[in-house]
Amino acid sequence: MSETTTPSPAETMTLPLELLDQCVGKKLRVYLRDRHVYEGTLVGFDDLVNLVMDNVTEVAGSPDNSISDRMLISSRTLTMLAPL
Repeated sequence: MSETTTPSPAETMTLPLELLDQCVGKKLRVYLRDRHVYEGTLVGFDDLVNLVMDNVTEVAGSPDNSISDRMLISSRTLTMLAPL
């Protein structure tokens, strides 16, 4: 019989910046501290997780669902990121 080894959690763990790197070029939903919610395409980020997004639409917190071509979102305001 052959033995199968189960990888340790450290071997299968995805680091937060690695996960974010996989989301570049994809649509994200971003939740902020002030209860605003934005959707857009992630263009890039830095080591502090400040985000640059394109084609951003506000989906909550604004009655007119404002749209922005490009937006910089400070990591200090983030509460959650969700890939769409």
